[in-house]
Amino acid sequence: MTVVFDGACLGDGPITGVGRAFLNALSAYAELASRCVLLLPRGAPKPPLPSVEIAEAPRGALRRQLVLPRLLRELHASLLHSSVAAVPLRAGCPTIATVHDLPWLHPELREHTTLWRRSVTRRALRSAAAIVAPSAFTARDVATLLHSGAPPVHVVAHGTELGAEPRPGATALRSGPLLVLGDDRPRKNRDRMRQAHAIARQRSPRLPELRFVGPPDDYVDEAAKLQLLASCRAVVQCSLFEGFGMPVLEALANGAPVLCSDIAPFREITEDGNCALLVDPKSVEAIAGGMVRIHEQEHLREQLARSGWHRASHFRRIGVAEQWHRLHTGLAR
Repeated sequence: MTVVFDGACLGDGPITGVGRAFLNALSAYAELASRCVLLLPRGAPKPPLPSVEIAEAPRGALRRQLVLPRLLRELHASLLHSSVAAVPLRAGCPTIATVHDLPWLHPELREHTTLWRRSVTRRALRSAAAIVAPSAFTARDVATLLHSGAPPVHVVAHGTELGAEPRPGATALRSGPLLVLGDDRPRKNRDRMRQAHAIARQRSPRLPELRFVGPPDDYVDEAAKLQLLASCRAVVQCSLFEGFGMPVLEALANGAPVLCSDIAPFREITEDGNCALLVDPKSVEAIAGGMVRIHEQEHLREQLARSGWHRASHFRRIGVAEQWHRLHTGLAR
Protein backbone atom coordinates (compact mmCIF):
# COMPACT_ATOMS: atom_id res chain seq x y z
CA MET A 1 0.00 0.00 0.00
CA THR A 2 1.35 3.41 -1.00
CA VAL A 3 -0.09 6.23 1.07
CA VAL A 4 0.53 9.74 -0.22
CA PHE A 5 0.25 12.62 2.23
CA ASP A 6 -0.54 16.11 1.02
CA GLY A 7 1.62 18.46 3.08
CA ALA A 8 -0.14 21.64 1.99
CA CYS A 9 -0.15 22.87 5.60
CA LEU A 10 3.65 23.04 5.50
CA GLY A 11 3.74 25.70 2.79
CA ASP A 12 2.50 28.72 4.72
CA GLY A 13 5.62 29.89 6.52
CA PRO A 14 6.97 28.86 9.94
CA ILE A 15 5.73 25.57 11.36
CA THR A 16 3.06 26.23 13.99
CA GLY A 17 0.35 24.09 15.63
CA VAL A 18 -1.30 22.44 12.62
CA GLY A 19 1.97 21.78 10.82
CA ARG A 20 3.65 20.49 13.97
CA ALA A 21 0.76 18.11 14.71
CA PHE A 22 0.88 16.79 11.13
CA LEU A 23 4.64 16.18 11.25
CA ASN A 24 4.39 14.54 14.69
CA ALA A 25 1.95 11.96 13.37
CA LEU A 26 3.67 11.48 10.01
CA SER A 27 7.01 10.69 11.62
CA ALA A 28 5.34 7.97 13.70
CA TYR A 29 3.27 6.71 10.76
CA ALA A 30 6.40 6.10 8.69
CA GLU A 31 7.36 3.38 11.17
CA LEU A 32 4.11 1.50 10.44
CA ALA A 33 3.68 1.88 6.69
CA SER A 34 5.32 -0.04 3.86
CA ARG A 35 5.60 3.11 1.75
CA CYS A 36 4.53 6.68 2.37
CA VAL A 37 5.19 9.76 0.28
CA LEU A 38 4.92 13.42 1.32
CA LEU A 39 3.82 15.97 -1.27
CA LEU A 40 5.70 19.09 -0.20
CA PRO A 41 4.69 22.51 -1.59
CA ARG A 42 7.31 23.93 -3.92
CA GLY A 43 9.86 25.99 -1.98
CA ALA A 44 8.85 24.76 1.48
CA PRO A 45 11.70 23.60 3.78
CA LYS A 46 12.24 19.86 3.70
CA PRO A 47 11.29 18.32 7.07
CA PRO A 48 13.61 15.77 8.72
CA LEU A 49 11.67 12.60 7.84
CA PRO A 50 14.26 10.04 6.71
CA SER A 51 11.73 7.22 6.23
CA VAL A 52 9.36 9.28 4.08
CA GLU A 53 9.74 9.85 0.35
CA ILE A 54 9.30 13.49 -0.60
CA ALA A 55 7.91 14.75 -3.91
CA GLU A 56 7.46 18.37 -4.95
CA ALA A 57 3.86 19.55 -5.28
CA PRO A 58 2.44 22.69 -6.89
CA ARG A 59 0.98 25.65 -5.06
CA GLY A 60 -2.33 27.34 -5.85
CA ALA A 61 -5.85 25.89 -5.80
CA LEU A 62 -6.26 25.49 -9.57
CA ARG A 63 -2.80 24.04 -10.20
CA ARG A 64 -3.29 21.55 -7.38
CA GLN A 65 -6.57 20.35 -8.88
CA LEU A 66 -4.89 19.90 -12.27
CA VAL A 67 -1.50 18.47 -11.25
CA LEU A 68 -2.13 16.35 -8.15
CA PRO A 69 -4.11 13.61 -9.98
CA ARG A 70 -1.17 13.08 -12.36
CA LEU A 71 1.29 12.99 -9.46
CA LEU A 72 -0.84 10.41 -7.66
CA ARG A 73 -0.90 8.19 -10.76
CA GLU A 74 2.87 8.45 -11.15
CA LEU A 75 3.36 7.50 -7.50
CA HIS A 76 0.88 4.58 -7.80
CA ALA A 77 -0.99 5.98 -4.82
CA SER A 78 -3.38 3.67 -2.98
CA LEU A 79 -4.92 6.73 -1.32
CA LEU A 80 -4.28 10.40 -0.60
CA HIS A 81 -4.38 11.71 2.97
CA SER A 82 -4.52 15.50 2.93
CA SER A 83 -3.44 17.69 5.82
CA VAL A 84 -6.08 20.22 4.70
CA ALA A 85 -9.66 20.18 3.47
CA ALA A 86 -8.79 20.89 -0.19
CA VAL A 87 -8.50 17.47 -1.80
CA PRO A 88 -8.38 17.03 -5.61
CA LEU A 89 -11.83 16.27 -6.98
CA ARG A 90 -10.53 13.76 -9.54
CA ALA A 91 -7.76 12.13 -7.56
CA GLY A 92 -8.17 8.67 -9.07
CA CYS A 93 -7.86 7.08 -5.61
CA PRO A 94 -9.69 7.44 -2.26
CA THR A 95 -9.00 10.75 -0.52
CA ILE A 96 -9.06 11.79 3.14
CA ALA A 97 -9.64 15.46 3.92
CA THR A 98 -8.64 17.09 7.22
CA VAL A 99 -10.73 19.89 8.71
CA HIS A 100 -8.90 21.76 11.46
CA ASP A 101 -11.59 24.37 12.07
CA LEU A 102 -14.47 26.19 10.38
CA PRO A 103 -14.44 29.69 11.90
CA TRP A 104 -16.84 31.10 9.31
CA LEU A 105 -19.63 29.04 10.88
CA HIS A 106 -19.22 31.29 13.94
CA PRO A 107 -20.08 34.85 12.82
CA GLU A 108 -19.22 36.32 16.21
CA LEU A 109 -15.55 35.79 15.33
CA ARG A 110 -15.82 38.08 12.30
CA GLU A 111 -13.37 35.93 10.36
CA HIS A 112 -14.84 36.42 6.92
CA THR A 113 -14.45 33.85 4.14
CA THR A 114 -15.55 34.34 0.54
CA LEU A 115 -18.60 32.51 -0.73
CA TRP A 116 -16.35 30.96 -3.39
CA ARG A 117 -14.07 29.43 -0.75
CA ARG A 118 -17.00 28.12 1.25
CA SER A 119 -18.45 26.49 -1.86
CA VAL A 120 -15.10 24.97 -2.86
CA THR A 121 -14.58 23.62 0.66
CA ARG A 122 -18.00 21.98 0.72
CA ARG A 123 -17.42 20.41 -2.70
CA ALA A 124 -13.98 19.09 -1.75
CA LEU A 125 -15.24 17.60 1.51
CA ARG A 126 -18.19 15.92 -0.18
CA SER A 127 -15.82 14.33 -2.71
CA ALA A 128 -13.63 12.76 0.00
CA ALA A 129 -13.93 9.13 1.05
CA ALA A 130 -13.49 10.19 4.68
CA ILE A 131 -12.92 13.31 6.75
CA VAL A 132 -10.65 13.65 9.78
CA ALA A 133 -11.26 16.27 12.48
CA PRO A 134 -9.05 16.82 15.56
CA SER A 135 -11.91 17.33 18.01
CA ALA A 136 -15.55 16.42 18.48
CA PHE A 137 -16.30 20.14 18.35
CA THR A 138 -14.86 20.45 14.84
CA ALA A 139 -16.56 17.22 13.77
CA ARG A 140 -19.89 18.76 14.77
CA ASP A 141 -19.08 21.84 12.70
CA VAL A 142 -18.37 19.59 9.70
CA ALA A 143 -21.76 17.94 10.15
CA THR A 144 -23.39 21.38 10.29
CA LEU A 145 -21.61 22.42 7.10
CA LEU A 146 -22.39 19.33 5.04
CA HIS A 147 -25.73 18.21 6.51
CA SER A 148 -26.89 14.77 5.36
CA GLY A 149 -25.02 12.59 2.89
CA ALA A 150 -21.57 13.65 4.09
CA PRO A 151 -18.60 11.24 4.11
CA PRO A 152 -17.86 9.62 7.48
CA VAL A 153 -16.11 11.96 9.89
CA HIS A 154 -13.44 10.47 12.15
CA VAL A 155 -12.29 12.32 15.28
CA VAL A 156 -8.54 11.84 15.55
CA ALA A 157 -7.03 14.14 18.17
CA HIS A 158 -3.56 15.51 17.55
CA GLY A 159 -0.59 13.91 19.28
CA THR A 160 2.69 15.14 20.68
CA GLU A 161 5.93 13.95 22.23
CA LEU A 162 5.62 13.38 25.97
CA GLY A 163 8.22 15.18 28.06
CA ALA A 164 9.65 14.05 31.38
CA GLU A 165 7.16 13.43 34.16
CA PRO A 166 7.08 16.41 36.57
CA ARG A 167 8.96 15.71 39.79
CA PRO A 168 7.45 16.65 43.16
CA GLY A 169 8.22 20.31 43.81
CA ALA A 170 9.29 20.99 40.22
CA THR A 171 6.67 23.68 39.64
CA ALA A 172 8.21 25.80 42.41
CA LEU A 173 11.35 26.08 40.28
CA ARG A 174 9.45 27.46 37.29
CA SER A 175 10.46 31.13 37.23
CA GLY A 176 9.86 32.01 33.59
CA PRO A 177 7.06 34.08 32.08
CA LEU A 178 3.38 33.43 31.72
CA LEU A 179 3.67 31.97 28.24
CA VAL A 180 1.19 32.44 25.40
CA LEU A 181 1.80 30.38 22.24
CA GLY A 182 0.16 31.24 18.93
CA ASP A 183 -0.24 33.89 16.27
CA ASP A 184 -1.89 37.30 16.58
CA ARG A 185 -5.27 36.69 14.94
CA PRO A 186 -8.17 38.29 16.85
CA ARG A 187 -9.45 34.85 17.91
CA LYS A 188 -6.29 34.45 20.01
CA ASN A 189 -7.61 37.18 22.34
CA ARG A 190 -4.30 38.91 23.00
CA ASP A 191 -5.82 42.27 23.94
CA ARG A 192 -7.92 40.82 26.77
CA MET A 193 -4.93 38.85 28.05
CA ARG A 194 -2.83 42.04 28.13
CA GLN A 195 -5.56 43.89 30.02
CA ALA A 196 -5.97 40.98 32.43
CA HIS A 197 -2.24 40.82 33.07
CA ALA A 198 -2.12 44.52 33.98
CA ILE A 199 -4.95 44.01 36.50
CA ALA A 200 -3.37 40.84 37.89
CA ARG A 201 -0.04 42.62 38.46
CA GLN A 202 -1.76 45.23 40.59
CA ARG A 203 -3.00 42.42 42.83
CA SER A 204 0.16 40.34 42.69
CA PRO A 205 3.17 42.61 42.04
CA ARG A 206 5.59 39.70 41.58
CA LEU A 207 3.52 38.20 38.78
CA PRO A 208 5.86 37.20 35.91
CA GLU A 209 5.79 38.98 32.59
CA LEU A 210 3.33 37.91 29.90
CA ARG A 211 5.22 36.70 26.83
CA PHE A 212 3.59 36.10 23.46
CA VAL A 213 5.51 33.62 21.32
CA GLY A 214 4.53 33.01 17.71
CA PRO A 215 4.34 34.67 14.32
CA PRO A 216 4.60 37.32 13.15
CA ASP A 217 6.88 38.94 15.74
CA ASP A 218 8.37 36.32 18.08
CA TYR A 219 8.56 32.98 16.33
CA VAL A 220 10.97 30.50 17.94
CA ASP A 221 12.14 27.12 16.71
CA GLU A 222 11.05 23.83 18.26
CA ALA A 223 14.04 23.54 20.62
CA ALA A 224 13.55 27.05 21.99
CA LYS A 225 9.82 26.44 22.41
CA LEU A 226 10.47 23.31 24.46
CA GLN A 227 12.86 25.26 26.68
CA LEU A 228 10.17 27.86 27.29
CA LEU A 229 7.61 25.16 28.09
CA ALA A 230 10.04 23.66 30.60
CA SER A 231 10.75 26.94 32.42
CA CYS A 232 7.60 29.09 32.16
CA ARG A 233 5.59 29.79 35.28
CA ALA A 234 2.47 28.63 33.43
CA VAL A 235 1.01 28.51 29.94
CA VAL A 236 -1.91 30.87 29.29
CA GLN A 237 -4.18 30.13 26.30
CA CYS A 238 -7.33 32.21 26.47
CA SER A 239 -8.45 31.94 22.84
CA LEU A 240 -12.00 32.77 21.85
CA PHE A 241 -12.07 29.93 19.33
CA GLU A 242 -9.96 26.90 18.40
CA GLY A 243 -10.48 23.76 16.38
CA PHE A 244 -8.21 21.83 18.76
CA GLY A 245 -5.54 23.62 20.81
CA MET A 246 -2.04 22.27 20.20
CA PRO A 247 -0.35 24.70 22.66
CA VAL A 248 -2.53 23.39 25.49
CA LEU A 249 -1.58 19.79 24.71
CA GLU A 250 2.13 20.64 24.39
CA ALA A 251 2.01 22.45 27.73
CA LEU A 252 0.43 19.46 29.47
CA ALA A 253 2.96 17.11 27.87
CA ASN A 254 5.84 19.18 29.22
CA GLY A 255 4.59 19.52 32.77
CA ALA A 256 3.53 23.17 32.54
CA PRO A 257 0.51 24.33 34.56
CA VAL A 258 -2.20 25.57 32.18
CA LEU A 259 -4.69 28.42 32.37
CA CYS A 260 -7.00 28.27 29.36
CA SER A 261 -10.38 29.19 27.95
CA ASP A 262 -13.53 27.34 28.91
CA ILE A 263 -14.27 26.40 25.28
CA ALA A 264 -15.24 23.00 23.88
CA PRO A 265 -11.92 21.87 22.32
CA PHE A 266 -9.97 22.78 25.46
CA ARG A 267 -12.49 20.94 27.61
CA GLU A 268 -11.93 17.86 25.44
CA ILE A 269 -8.17 18.04 25.93
CA THR A 270 -8.27 18.79 29.66
CA GLU A 271 -11.13 16.46 30.64
CA ASP A 272 -13.47 19.33 31.43
CA GLY A 273 -10.80 21.19 33.35
CA ASN A 274 -9.56 18.31 35.51
CA CYS A 275 -5.98 19.17 34.54
CA ALA A 276 -6.20 22.90 33.71
CA LEU A 277 -7.67 26.06 35.18
CA LEU A 278 -10.55 27.10 32.89
CA VAL A 279 -11.78 30.70 32.61
CA ASP A 280 -14.26 32.66 30.53
CA PRO A 281 -12.14 34.10 27.67
CA LYS A 282 -14.50 37.07 27.23
CA SER A 283 -14.05 38.19 30.84
CA VAL A 284 -10.91 40.21 31.56
CA GLU A 285 -11.66 39.87 35.26
CA ALA A 286 -11.85 36.07 35.05
CA ILE A 287 -8.56 35.86 33.16
CA ALA A 288 -6.87 38.19 35.67
CA GLY A 289 -8.13 36.11 38.58
CA GLY A 290 -6.85 32.95 36.91
CA MET A 291 -3.41 34.49 36.41
CA VAL A 292 -3.17 35.40 40.09
CA ARG A 293 -4.33 31.95 41.24
CA ILE A 294 -2.00 29.97 39.01
CA HIS A 295 0.94 32.16 40.02
CA GLU A 296 0.34 32.26 43.76
CA GLN A 297 -1.07 28.81 44.54
CA GLU A 298 1.81 26.37 44.49
CA HIS A 299 -0.41 23.39 45.36
CA LEU A 300 -2.67 24.19 42.39
CA ARG A 301 0.28 24.42 39.98
CA GLU A 302 1.67 21.13 41.25
CA GLN A 303 -1.69 19.39 40.89
CA LEU A 304 -2.27 20.74 37.37
CA ALA A 305 1.23 19.84 36.19
CA ARG A 306 1.01 16.24 37.36
CA SER A 307 -2.56 15.57 36.19
CA GLY A 308 -1.87 17.36 32.92
CA TRP A 309 1.17 15.24 32.15
CA HIS A 310 -0.82 12.05 32.75
CA ARG A 311 -3.62 13.35 30.54
CA ALA A 312 -1.15 14.17 27.74
CA SER A 313 0.05 10.56 27.79
CA HIS A 314 -3.23 9.70 26.01
CA PHE A 315 -2.28 11.94 23.06
CA ARG A 316 0.83 10.19 21.76
CA ARG A 317 2.12 10.47 18.19
CA ILE A 318 2.00 6.72 17.70
CA GLY A 319 -1.66 6.65 18.72
CA VAL A 320 -2.53 9.10 15.94
CA ALA A 321 -0.45 7.08 13.47
CA GLU A 322 -2.24 3.86 14.41
CA GLN A 323 -5.65 5.47 13.91
CA TRP A 324 -4.53 6.78 10.52
CA HIS A 325 -3.22 3.34 9.55
CA ARG A 326 -6.51 1.60 10.43
CA LEU A 327 -8.44 4.19 8.42
CA HIS A 328 -6.09 3.82 5.44
CA THR A 329 -6.25 0.03 5.48
CA GLY A 330 -10.04 0.10 5.42
CA LEU A 331 -10.24 2.59 2.55
CA ALA A 332 -7.55 1.02 0.37
CA ARG A 333 -9.17 -2.45 0.28
